[in-house]
Amino acid sequence: MTDATTADLAAAVGEIEAQFTRMAAASRRRLREHASSVHPDLTPLGFALLTAAQRLGRCPQGALVHRVQADKGAVSRAVAQLEQLGLISREADPDDRRSQLLELTPAGTAALAGIDTRARELLHGQLEGWTLTEVQQLRDLLTRLNDADLTHLEAGSEDSGAGVSVA
Repeated sequence: MTDATTADLAAAVGEIEAQFTRMAAASRRRLREHASSVHPDLTPLGFALLTAAQRLGRCPQGALVHRVQADKGAVSRAVAQLEQLGLISREADPDDRRSQLLELTPAGTAALAGIDTRARELLHGQLEGWTLTEVQQLRDLLTRLNDADLTHLEAGSEDSGAGVSVA
């Protein structure tokens, strides 16, 4: 790879990082808005757990910890709040009394119904004017990025261009 190509790649990756930063900020803002639309005291973590519980169905609390990649204690406190608000039910796992099984209540399902619709409408609005091919390409690239093995970053690799090729 030439120095110019390396510099161009570094610039492009920097631009991608900037766009991810913008997306993350917007996502955090929407998460706070969605949480408060369910209940004024609901935290963003509580909302994330609520949506994860919706996707996973009846599941052990540990599955939610894994899904949202949050601290066990923070998840436990947020689940207690969700239970207190009547959005999640919790019961002992009959196969493992040390584990709690969680499930959305009808009130939890209803609370998320309107938000799912608004979120879909927002995304459709953002993609308005895109061709089907462009939407599919975005889907494929995001899937590829999310599925990528980034263990070299976790291992502390200093080569920020590792695994990236210039076509």
